[in-house]
Amino acid sequence: MRRFLRFPVVAAVLALALGAVPLAQNDAVPADLKPLLAKPASEMRLVVTRYNADRQALGQNFAGPGGFNMPGARGGRAGGQAPAAAAPAARPVTVSAARLARLKRFDLDWQAALEKIAAAKLSDAAAADLRALEQTIAGNLEQLEAANLELAQIAPALPFVPKLVPIVEARIRVQDVNSQEAARTLTNVKNDLAARMAAPVEKMNAATAARAAEATDTLRTAVTEWFNFYNGYDPMFTWWMGMPYKQVDKSLQDYAAYLREKAGDEAIAVSPASAPPIQPSAAPKAASVPDLAEILALPQDEMRDIVARFNAQGPQRGGGRGNRGGGAGAADAAPAAPPAARNNRAWLDALPSLDFDALSRNAQVDYLYLRWRAETDIAHETETIPPGPPFRADDSKILGKPRGREGLISELRDNMIPYTPEQLIALANREFEWCENEMKKASRAMGFGDDWKKAIEKVKQDAVPPGGQPRLIMDMLDEAVAYLRANDLITVPGVASESFHMTMLSPQAQLTSPFFLGGDHILVSYPTDTMDFDARMQSMRGNNPAFSHATAFHEMIPGHNLVGYLGSRFRDYRPSLTSGGPFYGEGWPLYWELTMYELGFHKTPEQKVGALFWRMHRCARIIFSLNFHMGSWTPGQAVDFLVDKVGHERDNAAAEVRRSFESAQYQNQPLYQAAYLLGGLQLRGLRRELVDTKAMTNKAFHDEIMRQGNMPMALLRLRMTKQKLTRDMDVNWKFYGDLPGK
Repeated sequence: MRRFLRFPVVAAVLALALGAVPLAQNDAVPADLKPLLAKPASEMRLVVTRYNADRQALGQNFAGPGGFNMPGARGGRAGGQAPAAAAPAARPVTVSAARLARLKRFDLDWQAALEKIAAAKLSDAAAADLRALEQTIAGNLEQLEAANLELAQIAPALPFVPKLVPIVEARIRVQDVNSQEAARTLTNVKNDLAARMAAPVEKMNAATAARAAEATDTLRTAVTEWFNFYNGYDPMFTWWMGMPYKQVDKSLQDYAAYLREKAGDEAIAVSPASAPPIQPSAAPKAASVPDLAEILALPQDEMRDIVARFNAQGPQRGGGRGNRGGGAGAADAAPAAPPAARNNRAWLDALPSLDFDALSRNAQVDYLYLRWRAETDIAHETETIPPGPPFRADDSKILGKPRGREGLISELRDNMIPYTPEQLIALANREFEWCENEMKKASRAMGFGDDWKKAIEKVKQDAVPPGGQPRLIMDMLDEAVAYLRANDLITVPGVASESFHMTMLSPQAQLTSPFFLGGDHILVSYPTDTMDFDARMQSMRGNNPAFSHATAFHEMIPGHNLVGYLGSRFRDYRPSLTSGGPFYGEGWPLYWELTMYELGFHKTPEQKVGALFWRMHRCARIIFSLNFHMGSWTPGQAVDFLVDKVGHERDNAAAEVRRSFESAQYQNQPLYQAAYLLGGLQLRGLRRELVDTKAMTNKAFHDEIMRQGNMPMALLRLRMTKQKLTRDMDVNWKFYGDLPGK
């Protein structure tokens, strides 16, 4: 539903690795593009990316540096470069034996998988990459054992580690917390530390004492994050934990100082000199290593350098989230200074120098993208868009800036949507009518006849006890993954499903995001102890189990989280066709809402009501946003529409409209709200062409879309289907057939 920047470090590192900046600085358009066709790259490049990204992701699942929501969690060793004059940073101190065991299992599994690759069949570059990756894994295994030895050396000074690390890692996994037992644990740690600091000092090697102090600081930070996650949302936790947390926080702070100031002695040798090898964790339920043979066999795109140069010379586009085109990708990395205006006419003149029929399928689609983008930008040069209609204020106090009909048509053309605003409103009304008919069926099953608003009211009255929402959502995410795997709908990587994380939205954030946010982790809206009664009730009613069941997977797998996960790992599969924007970025998760309903994921009538409520909401977004931007509606009318027609709580409806028209993320993207359902319908139409006709399996269809990344859906269709492509073909696609109206 609502989003934030995701997967930033992997994107930035890959952008630099792929040489985006030098390309951005080259504004020339050669008359002959053939010399720019890329030579084959190492077929191991995506394998290397996968290993590094997955290992970093697994590290976030444990307490300590690099753990979720901890300093270093989004960077790890590849998170950035220190200034040239800076001394090398010390290796982060390890506090989690479970982390060492899991990473050893991961590295051993990758070693075994790499041994099965026939190096003699690889290109020279790939064979070199294979050897380098084998050496990297061997080095990582050695580092794990070194960290294990250090953990054994500092363990005598840290008797609280076995008590605190498990509760921190249980929070990372979003397990239910026994607040009374947790309070007892923290109190025992506080008492133990007080006794230790009151007793005669136990001296140890000075370097060991310093590292033990660093580990104490690390755990203090982790315990604070643990406390903040539950505090205010779980009333039992808040009741039990206020004093024990403050006490243990002070004790850990004092103990770190004690270790630094009193415990170290340079004359004492480091002990022990060795430690038993790490016992790797058990094999995970879902394999950590992907199908390497499949990755190695993926075709390469010879147009990648040409597309990167073309994109770098033009305005930076995007608007989607978590995938190529949704952030700073290789072709989208901004140069030091704004690029000069792209010479689109020169590009159109140069394109015929390429033999279109000799290009690979991906490259042919790249060619058509360049032609369409250049022609569209040339059309903009003579386009005159009058100012939008004046904003009409009302009692809602919500602000906004209407784009105007002509502006909307220009935006639609930029996103390859061949319909007018009026036609899209007609589409939304047609879809809404379908939803109402389905809603009546579910309402009858619940005993309310055709009065489906009574059915909505019934599901809004269901709620888990305060404190129970996090685990409910995690169970729903696990349920969705199990369903996807059982029905062979899409490849769900083991590391992705093993690495679900969660934070809670603050009361302030819930003013504009009353429901979920998602991406590299899920953010959950639910009442806190600082919200007044009415706000608490509306939050609970709007985040009831039936509503949540319909959208939790939208945020994570197979939705935004999977897009970001695979997008970062397949970033070099093909160049970025940056104009998919929210029609792909939001359309893909919404498509899964349509598909999961169609396939029967929602078993009870209550769950179907929840799914249909959100589907109505997507229809309503098209209707209220386009009417507002054409000057037909005020923000208050949009709020009333969501309350009266869809069944929203008024506060939640106001937050939705305020976010749509006032938020910095959306106010300059007037089609963003419409893009959810429109993008989903485009993908549904493509699935009917390819899966329903047995041309592709569900898994092959969905996996290839993930590899292709964010692009206009019409171009994605050309890539996925087997229709013959020609250099001058019409690339537009009426995905919903003919619609009435101008």
